[in-house]
Amino acid sequence: MAVKETIQVDESQKDEPGVQEVVTPVPVGSQIVKKATYWRSVLQDDLNPEVTDGVTTVRFAVPAMVDEEYETGEANEDGTKEIGVRQVLDLKWYEADLGAENVAKLQEAVKSFVAVARDSEAPASKPARKKRTAK
Repeated sequence: MAVKETIQVDESQKDEPGVQEVVTPVPVGSQIVKKATYWRSVLQDDLNPEVTDGVTTVRFAVPAMVDEEYETGEANEDGTKEIGVRQVLDLKWYEADLGAENVAKLQEAVKSFVAVARDSEAPASKPARKKRTAK
């Protein structure tokens, strides 16, 4: 889960990157006055929340066993195909907001796997797993 802190900033910072204007209606007597305030979202390192400089959202996949539905080849009493569930190896995707030090730790942790890996295109979107028939 991305960790964010939102802080109010002065109007002089309203044009800086990451600053958003929030307009709030404020009742003043019988009138409503719109008051503008300015807020900046600050990314924090998910492993070390004190780190806010140079934080990057890193997306990565890890092999994991997941449930997959499949047609068993058998029929239910009503004649419909029986569906079973089995464990298959797939990729599970994650996101983490990391500062430079923790990005380096992640790179070091997967270094030996990257060394023997082939280049690959990033998936446009994860395709749905196909149902398979029993063999």
